[in-house]
Amino acid sequence: MTSTVIAISLGYAALAVLLLGLGLEARLRWWIKAAAIVVTSVFMVVVFFATNGLLGWPARGPLPARFQLLWSRVVEPDVRTGDAGAVFLWVEETDENNVPSGVPKSYRLPYSRALADRSLAARDEIIAGHPQQGLAGDLEGEDDARGERTDNASDSRAEAHPPQAPTAADTRAEPGVARIDMNALLAEAQPVRFRPMPPPALPPKVP
Repeated sequence: MTSTVIAISLGYAALAVLLLGLGLEARLRWWIKAAAIVVTSVFMVVVFFATNGLLGWPARGPLPARFQLLWSRVVEPDVRTGDAGAVFLWVEETDENNVPSGVPKSYRLPYSRALADRSLAARDEIIAGHPQQGLAGDLEGEDDARGERTDNASDSRAEAHPPQAPTAADTRAEPGVARIDMNALLAEAQPVRFRPMPPPALPPKVP
């Protein structure tokens, strides 16, 4: 990410030099040229610090197809502030041989009760010393080895935190209470499952 910020900054610097070279040869008033140079220089500095401020923030893009879950955090929705909630996952992508990439990355996913329960159950397994693998995207045909155990954990959490009935489209919210369109959030949600992390597939030994 740091190299990306530097590359963007260098790109703006190159455009600033090009603009300066063209501006000096253009038949414009001197104050127009000076204003263009000042605005471009200021904008380049602003872009550098703005993109640098993105470092460390979780990505909102799709998860890798296979990854090792390192940790999870669930932020419940808050209708008072209008916060729709989120599920934060810290993951490490793995290849087809279940070998981690060595580059952990943070993701923010739209909140859903099912995903929250699964991620919390997987976090509990990690605390217990059982590494967890994550599968994202089209999961049809995937063998979830711990599906039944996850469902039991989800049911227990669902009993402790019963889901609220969805608000109808024509229902008026109370004064000072923000409305959250959970249906839109669920439509954007990416299907994610967790199961025990299988060992890396090692190449066959040479006799």
